[in-house]
Amino acid sequence: MRLFIATPISRQVEAELADIIYQLKSVAGNIKWVKPENIHLTIKFLGETDDSLVEPISEIIDETSREIKILNFRLSKLGGFPNLIRPRALWAGLDGDHAELERLAGSLDQLVHKLGYARETRKFRPHLTLGRVKKPQSLPQLARFIENYKIEAMPFQIDRLTLFKSTLTPRGPIYERLHEALFK
Repeated sequence: MRLFIATPISRQVEAELADIIYQLKSVAGNIKWVKPENIHLTIKFLGETDDSLVEPISEIIDETSREIKILNFRLSKLGGFPNLIRPRALWAGLDGDHAELERLAGSLDQLVHKLGYARETRKFRPHLTLGRVKKPQSLPQLARFIENYKIEAMPFQIDRLTLFKSTLTPRGPIYERLHEALFK
């Protein structure tokens, strides 16, 4: 099964991002948009995982969550990876408790590494993926729109870690929550 550890977002933030995606769709071309109800903040992508590791991963999530306080964030800006000149992914950025979130990501990375998962080689960059560009191409009209877009600085909290199972389908991924633990 294909797994990842993430934090879900509130319905209020989901609704705001749905509105942003709606506006981006009017400007953008060949992009596969994330369903608003599937938007989450990925902390650690695990990939293909044997069923026997679900319990140890869940225990790691429980252990880690007991040491984290509720984190405060707000939507900050829109952007693209690797850049807006030829983006492969479009995202909403976050301002807030970045240091604590980075510590959380580092701790999870270290703990699941003991189960055999590869360590992250890239710096953790918290973001909410909104869409993926199907074919790498220059999208100047979309880049201008994103650069000029003023996102509502909506505050929200992250209060849990969730182990998700992802089943890929032609209509997009289906996410199933396998385990969840609230922060202290």
